[in-house]
Amino acid sequence: MPILTTDGLITINKQKIILIKRAKEPFMNKFVMPGGHVDEDDVNVAGACARELEEEIGLKIKPENLKLLTILDYPDRDPRPGKRISVVYHIDLESMPELKADTDAKEVIIKNLSELTPDEIGFDHWEAIRMVR
Repeated sequence: MPILTTDGLITINKQKIILIKRAKEPFMNKFVMPGGHVDEDDVNVAGACARELEEEIGLKIKPENLKLLTILDYPDRDPRPGKRISVVYHIDLESMPELKADTDAKEVIIKNLSELTPDEIGFDHWEAIRMVR
């Protein structure tokens, strides 16, 4: 049975992106979108994404403000056991929110979209990021 996950691609004025620097393997020290597993008690996947954004970086977003961007489901997208499918949502913010990294992240990073390169990014998150560049 596949494992359902969700990630939030958060941009600021369509120019900057909010990422986390992973504190553990896989992809330790790589930049990734904040996200995580969809739980049994989540109302829906967008709700799970909003919950994960608050847990991982302290960002409070209403699920209805998240826009479905893509689904990442390549068979080898995650080196951990089990097939993980990620539903990626996007939101573009007008201003910089106050953010705080949780234990999964070494830090929250704000990068210019135009300066990002695929080799800096963990998992297959580049596939989603390139859609908003």
